[in-house]
Amino acid sequence: MKILTHTLLLAAVLLPPSFASADGQDFDVLKSMSVADFRATGLDKLSDAQIKALDAWFQDYQRQHPCTAAAASAAPAVAAMPAAPVAAAAAETYPLSAHLVGKFTGWNGSTRFTLDNGEVWEQVDDSSLSTGGIMNPKVTISRGLINSYYLSVEGVRDMVLVKRIKP
Repeated sequence: MKILTHTLLLAAVLLPPSFASADGQDFDVLKSMSVADFRATGLDKLSDAQIKALDAWFQDYQRQHPCTAAAASAAPAVAAMPAAPVAAAAAETYPLSAHLVGKFTGWNGSTRFTLDNGEVWEQVDDSSLSTGGIMNPKVTISRGLINSYYLSVEGVRDMVLVKRIKP
């Protein structure tokens, strides 16, 4: 439990204040963490009610500690990140919806995803998933924390951490 508390407090410090509710949406731990991180922290053992309580606590924490989050967003580590990818990503609209080209059967740790808009994304985490073949499924790519992106396939519950390798 100490590790979970420390992890959540660290996330609260590192997240900019606009992350939690600038657009009026509630914080959602399921959308904010990769599947691998969700499992590694033991959150997959919580009930739905416990996860909702955690989301509410985290959102409330961010409202009560806006100065801490604002200070973290101005930290030198963030300023040291390359300017070009951040500027390019800021101009794009996420979540991005497209369709995979061809038959989707899952991912295995090094999977490349070719989209019908010409972009190619590559799996970053080491998770694996197998499904029956789905032809040209709809996918959604959502922004995560600190320039991370998650790809979800319509009809598949898990998400995979990805990076764009071809614009």
